[in-house]
Amino acid sequence: MNRTLRDVGCYVTTQFGNIAPADKTLYSIRDITSTVCYAPLSCSSIMSKKLAEGIGSLVLDVKSGLASTTDSYEQAEWLARMMVDIGHGMGVKTTAVLTEMNTPIGYTIGNSLEIIESLECIKGNGPADLEKITAVQGAILLCEAGIASTQEQGEQMILKTFKDGTALEKFLQILGNQGVEKRTLELLKKGEYEQVFAKPKYVENITAQQSGYIEEVNAMALGTATVLLGGGRQLPGDKIDPAVGIKLVRTKGDRFKTEIFWLRSITMVSCPRCCKQGLKRLSSSVKTRHLSEGC
Repeated sequence: MNRTLRDVGCYVTTQFGNIAPADKTLYSIRDITSTVCYAPLSCSSIMSKKLAEGIGSLVLDVKSGLASTTDSYEQAEWLARMMVDIGHGMGVKTTAVLTEMNTPIGYTIGNSLEIIESLECIKGNGPADLEKITAVQGAILLCEAGIASTQEQGEQMILKTFKDGTALEKFLQILGNQGVEKRTLELLKKGEYEQVFAKPKYVENITAQQSGYIEEVNAMALGTATVLLGGGRQLPGDKIDPAVGIKLVRTKGDRFKTEIFWLRSITMVSCPRCCKQGLKRLSSSVKTRHLSEGC
């Protein structure tokens, strides 16, 4: 890990060895005691890992909304302030950014789909909201590190790396140093994702029966549907299928026409009951307002 940090500048990891070793055990206990949303435990879990790394600056993305672990904006702000205070107390420049999670960020929900969308984002082809969040938070770090003098300059520096390919090259370098095969890196660079990620067995397109526009997209309902389809765990021993997911073709504020599908469900689930439950949840995840065909 130290060699990769020295040579590449980044290492992707979870709890292991002497990096917050107790956190993994504590988190599993929180899972079965319904305390995942308890702010003080969330705070200690998040900050223990960050501070164990010996960092000088930290930007935290704190979610608020239907699909977050906080019940309100005020609770999210309280959690954010708690973590910022801990960071400052440990001598780390710490900033928290509160972001809304009522509507999904980007257009995909699911493990492989979100990775692909993230790769497209750092290629400069990502959804505007995902690109904006990434640029804003990256710019804060650049300012704290003294690399950018203003937030606007920092955002432009981040976006430039998306457009000129340096962000993608650095990410592929990180993957290569952590054991990803050269051929896989080449396929990811070319965007030939179907040769890297598992292919779904079933694809269900949900079509609009009338023209209109989308008033609301419930991120929590879509997340729950993804779990029911096999993209997340309902019980601790459940196997996650990375190919399972949901792709939004339209999102909040978008217009749609009759028979143009607005949502695609991708699943490899073999359990018909789970599929039925998941698709039923999908039908309640989006609120639309219909217009006459002439609109």
